[in-house]
Amino acid sequence: MLNYLIFFPLISAFVVLLLNCGGVKVFSVVVSFMILALNLDIFADFLQGTSFDYNLSFKILKFFSFHVGVDSIALILMLLSSLMIFLSFLFLKLEQKALVSCIFFLEFAIMGLFSAKDGLLFYVFWEFSLLPLLYIMGVYGKDFRAGVKFFIYAFAGSILMLVALIYQAYLNYQLLNIFTFDLEIWKNNTSAVNFTEQLLLFGAFFIAFAIKAPLFPLHTWAPKVYANSPVLVSVMLVVFKMAPFGFLLFCLPLFPDASVYFMPLIVALCIVSIVYNALIAYRAENIKELIAYSSISHLGVMILGIFSLNALGISGAVFYMFAHGIVTGALFLMVELLYQRYHTYDIAFYHSLAKKAPLFSIFFMLILLASVSLPLTVSFVGEFLILLGIAKINLFYALLAGLVIILGAIYMFAVFRKIFFMQKQSFIENFSLRLREIVALACIVVMIFGLGLMPNILLKPIQKDVDNLIKTMNIRAVEQNTLDFLSKMGEANVK
Repeated sequence: MLNYLIFFPLISAFVVLLLNCGGVKVFSVVVSFMILALNLDIFADFLQGTSFDYNLSFKILKFFSFHVGVDSIALILMLLSSLMIFLSFLFLKLEQKALVSCIFFLEFAIMGLFSAKDGLLFYVFWEFSLLPLLYIMGVYGKDFRAGVKFFIYAFAGSILMLVALIYQAYLNYQLLNIFTFDLEIWKNNTSAVNFTEQLLLFGAFFIAFAIKAPLFPLHTWAPKVYANSPVLVSVMLVVFKMAPFGFLLFCLPLFPDASVYFMPLIVALCIVSIVYNALIAYRAENIKELIAYSSISHLGVMILGIFSLNALGISGAVFYMFAHGIVTGALFLMVELLYQRYHTYDIAFYHSLAKKAPLFSIFFMLILLASVSLPLTVSFVGEFLILLGIAKINLFYALLAGLVIILGAIYMFAVFRKIFFMQKQSFIENFSLRLREIVALACIVVMIFGLGLMPNILLKPIQKDVDNLIKTMNIRAVEQNTLDFLSKMGEANVK
């Protein structure tokens, strides 16, 4: 079943190229829905206790294996990806064969990446995911320089990751006489990496993932890419939580001592990222850039939760990945709808949209409530747990992050008021939503408030795997300071 989910998008990508323009629109929606349904079926089976693990070894490349498997964290992120791809196809109704094919190629890479249990396989899918994005930005983007900058950053991060993977495999070879990239073997080998080596390897992986996240000060490529790329690129970059997942897959379980050692620095970087990008968003004149900077600020909150290194914070971070993906992805789609109608992203142009597009305004307001993490929305649950988790480490950091989030909310509401209710002497035509747009937005709103009211649907399976992650960190830790810290965090969670 898992292999079907991985390779179905790849087959679909080739089939798309054989269709006419009219067939592409229908095919993209139908096939993306089938992938989503398959993903939901696997998730339901997983909750019932079914294990998904497949390992295919190669005789020629003995160090490489097609080893795939999933836990609840990976499945939820895969579900987020397939869901938003389906809703994007439904919302946008695309006709370009090359563009749709690239998205299916991208979905194939993402499904493979989240399910990879082999470090080298993870790297292959990671690199493969960059190719469709670069093609779309190059062919359909407004500024090729943004694409070039993205490529340079991504390539630098990839090289660092590859070097770290090879060195980690070499360390295991020295101890076990087996040259392998299998993550299960790496995690079960408790003594392969000493403290100094952990620091070096952690640094390489962290920089690679921080670039892709993006996290301050390695975020400079992101705003222009979000603003000048086709909306699908913006949505996909927001939806595909590859970098936060990488922190959970590599940094925390493989290098627990380095994670604890660098935790104060990373937390400080996250706080700076949250504050800095919130301030830049405040000055933004382009509505797409505004959402981009707001998204990067929220990513700082997400990584803050991961490096709280306790069950509350990490569980909240994973839940927030899902929330952030659907909410920010929906905002990008709605902004694109405005652009299609009025052909500008300039905030100053828009006014009185509540009269001109009442239904659009209602949907935008509901999704904005989730973006600012209002209680009873899906984002509130994730951010609340993250702030609780970071408060276990430092109450001041939690208060500062919470204050910035509140200030960001105030500014977002101010922009909403300006765009939708402010009266100006200019002509803006009325517009109404199409049925497919209403269906897509209605699905998003239902999830926003449904998961906000019933978060345990996702939280319960997440918490189980987060507990296993923390146990792995305790087993692999070699420094007493690390064990003491993790024990303290565990006691705090119990209390």
